[in-house]
Amino acid sequence: MRLKQIFSMQQFAGAALFAATCVLSSSVLAADPVASYPEKVIRVISPFAAGGTTDILARMVGADFFPASGQPMIVENVTGAGGTIGAGHVARAAPDGYTLEVGGVSTHAMSGSLYKKLPFDPVESFEPVSMLAHVTTGIAVNANSPFQTFEELVEYAKQNPGKLAYSSGGIGSINHLTMASLTDAADLDMLHVPYRGGGPAALALIQDEVQVFAGGTSLILPHVKSGAMRLLAVTGPERSRILPDVPAVNETVPGFQTVNWYGVLAPAGLNPELKEKIWTELDRIMRKPEVVEQMTSMGLEYPGLTTEQFKTALHNDQKQWSAIIEKLDIASD
Repeated sequence: MRLKQIFSMQQFAGAALFAATCVLSSSVLAADPVASYPEKVIRVISPFAAGGTTDILARMVGADFFPASGQPMIVENVTGAGGTIGAGHVARAAPDGYTLEVGGVSTHAMSGSLYKKLPFDPVESFEPVSMLAHVTTGIAVNANSPFQTFEELVEYAKQNPGKLAYSSGGIGSINHLTMASLTDAADLDMLHVPYRGGGPAALALIQDEVQVFAGGTSLILPHVKSGAMRLLAVTGPERSRILPDVPAVNETVPGFQTVNWYGVLAPAGLNPELKEKIWTELDRIMRKPEVVEQMTSMGLEYPGLTTEQFKTALHNDQKQWSAIIEKLDIASD
């Protein structure tokens, strides 16, 4: 009888130990921010207006971000000051993966040189997570323009200084800096006409208010397809895979290139394991066939860079654009 009681007590103790171990394991799992992520709503900041490329990419990602978790990704458009107001919201947030940003070259590689009194560092205050899209930037003219090729445009501009005007989304915008650096590299004299955003700047070209516009093909291609614009060249280091028949600017102006991209960034200090988990999920989304199809139609390409490659690209682009901005003496308020 006593042996049975001792055995029962041993069984009870073993069962109690097993239960305690399970509870402890569950507690540890629940306390692990990487294993449990996401366990609440994720907020992603788009620092530009709804309908733009950053907004489209943010909503594309948010529609399928960790779907099994049941946690939504809420896109917030926090605009102003060339995207720096929205970026500032992310810089000040906790680095826990629940506040992210879809930013770009202008908000991170350019803004530090354009805005001298930012309350954050556009590079060091952030953790680059995933470069979502390489943007093919194109040089376009009105469909009724006499210029059929980029070489003709450059030749005319050389022979007629000050006769051509280009539009942009504002001083310091990617449109402005692309054309300003092009006119410098090719020794051209062209008038800059800033507008309040890339959309109005593109419309100015269509309405013959200006003769040239440089912008992302996500903005230009719909107008090319409608017959309102003619795409003369792209500004990447080589011809675009999705536009192989369009020459690169550097075929006419040797050595010239500009690169534009959009990506997901988090506040500095994000847990490296959590960063990799978020990157893996974003990589899955961006490789979905329907996403690839939509990206291609917009003139965008997913580069598939690792987090470290993205970080290196950001630092390199910041150096490139800082040098251009300083050389051309461009600054924004």
